Amino acid sequence: MVKCLSKKILIVALSLLLAAIFSVSAFAEVPYESYTYWSDVGDENKAVYNRPMYSAEYNIDASFLGIADFSKIRDISFDSEDNLYILDSTSRIVVLDKGYNLVRELGAIGGSETYNDAAGVYIGPDNTLYVCDTEGHRILHATADGSLINIITLPESNLIPDDFDFRPTNMAIDEYGYTYILSDGSYYGALLYDADMEFLGFYGANTVTATIGSVFSNIINRIFPNNAKKENSAKRLPFCFVDLAIDDKGFIYTSTGYTDKERKGQVRKLGPGLGNNILGSDDISFVDTKINTSYNSGAVSKQDIFDIEVDNNGFVYGLESAFGKVFVYDPACRILSVFGGGMGFGTQLGNFVTVSALAIKGGGSEVLVADGSTNKITVFKITEFGSKVKELIALTIKGDYEGAKPGWEEVLSLDNNFQPAYGALARAYINDGDYETALNLARKGYDRQTYAIAFEYMRGEIINDNFVLIFIILLVAITLLIVFLVISSKKKIKLIKNKQLSLMFSVMLHPADAFTEIKEKRQGSLWLCVASVLIFYVVTILQTLKGGFLFTIYDVADFNSIWLFIKTVGLVVLWVVANWMVCTLLGGRGRFKEIAIVTCYSLQPLIIERIIRLFLTNVLLPSEASFLTIAEAVAMLYFLLLMIIGLLKIHDFSMPRLIGTSVLSLAGVAAIVFLAITIVILVQQFGGFIVTVVGEILTL
Repeated sequence: MVKCLSKKILIVALSLLLAAIFSVSAFAEVPYESYTYWSDVGDENKAVYNRPMYSAEYNIDASFLGIADFSKIRDISFDSEDNLYILDSTSRIVVLDKGYNLVRELGAIGGSETYNDAAGVYIGPDNTLYVCDTEGHRILHATADGSLINIITLPESNLIPDDFDFRPTNMAIDEYGYTYILSDGSYYGALLYDADMEFLGFYGANTVTATIGSVFSNIINRIFPNNAKKENSAKRLPFCFVDLAIDDKGFIYTSTGYTDKERKGQVRKLGPGLGNNILGSDDISFVDTKINTSYNSGAVSKQDIFDIEVDNNGFVYGLESAFGKVFVYDPACRILSVFGGGMGFGTQLGNFVTVSALAIKGGGSEVLVADGSTNKITVFKITEFGSKVKELIALTIKGDYEGAKPGWEEVLSLDNNFQPAYGALARAYINDGDYETALNLARKGYDRQTYAIAFEYMRGEIINDNFVLIFIILLVAITLLIVFLVISSKKKIKLIKNKQLSLMFSVMLHPADAFTEIKEKRQGSLWLCVASVLIFYVVTILQTLKGGFLFTIYDVADFNSIWLFIKTVGLVVLWVVANWMVCTLLGGRGRFKEIAIVTCYSLQPLIIERIIRLFLTNVLLPSEASFLTIAEAVAMLYFLLLMIIGLLKIHDFSMPRLIGTSVLSLAGVAAIVFLAITIVILVQQFGGFIVTVVGEILTL
């Protein structure tokens, strides 16, 4: 009996162990994970894993509902009671209740109006049904049970171009009854109707961003037109809206899909009136900043936000077309989470082959994604972590920092990769007057805006508490400096007795005399040249690593001192070599040593500016950055002035000839860099060839 019981226990234990192994294996094989992006860390946003805000729960398909198979799910939409409407491509709408149980199936509207390959279904505020019959060039307005109410076609108006093709794809109705309709391929924005369905015009069209280069190119194309240029001009039309959504306050959110090569500004929030973007999103990429292409059988797929939803708290949900990922953004356009995807595999829960539609339920408590290839709808439910994050963000936006503080501390204990938590918690400590803790939190979260607020309060507090002491120190320092200058001028005291060092420092005050002495008396030291350029390199590194947090953006993981060495010391060496070669050929009298001395001695204003900047960036606010800009401009102009005076002296050139040789020297620098890169590539290829040959020989 005991042996039998032991065997049963052993079998059960082995079964549980195998189940755990298989479940872990299955989890590890899921080809996506929830992640987010950290901004302002370096030059590019940084992708990091984050605790899931949504988890895939189950799929809804025809077999789940016990109905005939879908042909192709084109769109999904919820009504105000959370009933789900599923648009099939064969004049069929399946209606589910909020528990996703079948309520009814609708065929032809009014019994006769079919809508094959309709692109969108929308449920109005009064729970009536709108079907965007794209191929039929109309919108069918019906009751919830499918009785026809009205047919919306292209209105007659002088505001509509004669060649306009009305192919409705999406629509929305605000709380005042205004209707916004998107037409496939329309560059004019959304068609706008009033509450009586009178056409008012086009709303919120995108604009083409003009640059100096594009304006110049347009002028040339108009002067010298040809067929190829005409085709390119047609491609510069504004980008089309591909989807729109509306919040409870009546603001329209639009998705542009493909925008440009940098893929920015795909989502916009349009204000009333002219429909201008009030979201501040023109410089934001709403998709992956690095992984934006996929290669499948040689075809390139690019990420585009083609479907968006917005909840009543302003959280934006975007569905991209290439990978089927859902991007969640808060009302301030900060990315919170990315989930779903599968890169076209679609074999596991939460993966897709070809996504076709997105819908949110219950203010974002559930996110539904439809797959037009597998004809499945995946239900993602918000996690406890996701609910807490959304609640805390809503509290923070309202200014209830104290109420949100314990929650944000819990969020960071659960996931220290959640960047918005650092800034929100820092603001709570600012509210408490604990500026030092706020600075540390804002720095950890790379939240420079919050850091600036805390720093301003802390700096003001320090100045108020130590004003008398600071004033006395400054007064004594200025007095001692004046006294020293007066005594040194009367007694002609020389602080620097070394002749070469004194000559180098005199370049800034008396450049013409100093460079004349370098040329005519063969003065100047190459060792001081080396020291100057190395100091220039060191202060440039210090400016990057030890500069004020508010003015320095770099990623510690990506910092490369060698690259910085090339950009400082390397450029100086290249300039000296290129200028020597060019001026030797064109009759310049300057020797290699003299060119090096002039160049390195002229770096002094830049070195001083970097040292001053290193100090000022640790005490100034971004609103006071004009001091830094002025100092940088003055230092650069002073450097160029010293270079001009020095090169004129050592080469004995006229100004036009100096300008010409300087331009050729810059071209020489570019040529040397190009040759160096070419040689490196050739060496790498030759090395790869040698390795391949040796490998082939060894396998014989």
